[in-house]
Amino acid sequence: MVKLLLIIPFIFILVGMPFANRIQPMVLGMPFNLFWVAAGILLSTCILGIVYHFDKQNKGEEQ
Repeated sequence: MVKLLLIIPFIFILVGMPFANRIQPMVLGMPFNLFWVAAGILLSTCILGIVYHFDKQNKGEEQ
């Protein structure tokens, strides 16, 4: 069930990009489009960390 979270970054970038395709407003000194992509990368990293943490297959012993 947690692996369904992996759909969110895909939707964030693919579906949200046409709506975020503009230069104004400037966010943190970056055009809004660049900020949207950077936020997508950070969101993807957080979601991958959550999925890794709750994944039962990586709880085994390391060799």
